[in-house]
Amino acid sequence: MSNARARGFTIIELMVVVVVLGILLMVSLPSYREQLRKTRRSLARAELMQVMARQEQFFLDHRRYAAVLTDLGYPASPYAMDADGNDLSATAPDRIYLVQISTLPGGFYTLSATPQLDQSGDTLCGTLSLNSLGLKQGTGSGSLADCW
Repeated sequence: MSNARARGFTIIELMVVVVVLGILLMVSLPSYREQLRKTRRSLARAELMQVMARQEQFFLDHRRYAAVLTDLGYPASPYAMDADGNDLSATAPDRIYLVQISTLPGGFYTLSATPQLDQSGDTLCGTLSLNSLGLKQGTGSGSLADCW
């Protein structure tokens, strides 16, 4: 008679697998979140560039810059955007950036994208801004090259 061992996993083997999966998750989750922030940041940059293009077209058509985003065809002023790049209400629960415009005397304006909700953890760049002279800025701890 042979002593055949029962097929299956022991509790020790299962615990080793759980520990290894936990370690992999702890290592990969921060990188994944940072990649999400970078992707969303690129959406905000593209949105600011699109608003600037509309603003310049508005200037060509009306010989002045728009003071509010609704004049440029946006749903509200300010308005929010989601992770898919859709325009939303400024209080939408899935917003990632709030896009605003401020006008200055002399026909100058500044566009800004302020991180919201989950994206507010983006301390590297913070609020992204673009003005009528084409100057780009970020309020975070990172350099201009990191943010733009």
